Amino acid sequence: MTENTVPHTALAPGAVAQERALTAVQFHQLAEVPPALTWFANIDNPQTRRAYQNDLSEFMAFAGIDRPEQFRIVARAHLLAWRKGLESRALAGATIRRKLAALSSLFDYLCEANAVTSNSVKGVKRPKMESLEGKTPAIGDHQARALLNEPDAVV
Repeated sequence: MTENTVPHTALAPGAVAQERALTAVQFHQLAEVPPALTWFANIDNPQTRRAYQNDLSEFMAFAGIDRPEQFRIVARAHLLAWRKGLESRALAGATIRRKLAALSSLFDYLCEANAVTSNSVKGVKRPKMESLEGKTPAIGDHQARALLNEPDAVV
């Protein structure tokens, strides 16, 4: 048996031995990748990744977090205070929603990795979606009647 094959005794019943794609050293190096890099690597859009990095850094500065393990003690109260601070800066609702989405995504990842017990962002209300519906000024009845009374355009 070579270094790159798996012994048959380590395989599940019925499994076929395959060549290893990674050496043992490569495998262990990947296990040492910092979790933040793994989380960021899963964000495909470079602009979103950059925005999320900035949002995360901003929250960490706000909360005084300088070590990853401090995320374990982040409570909903921290997030509510941060949201209130963002609102006081008159940031757009979409910006505040994105900042909270960045933290929620990170906490979901940390929950999956069993690094935190719950997502503290869940349940934190986000600003309402701004929609263009109803923002177009309507014309009054008298303006509509005036348009209808206009003579047909001569072409």
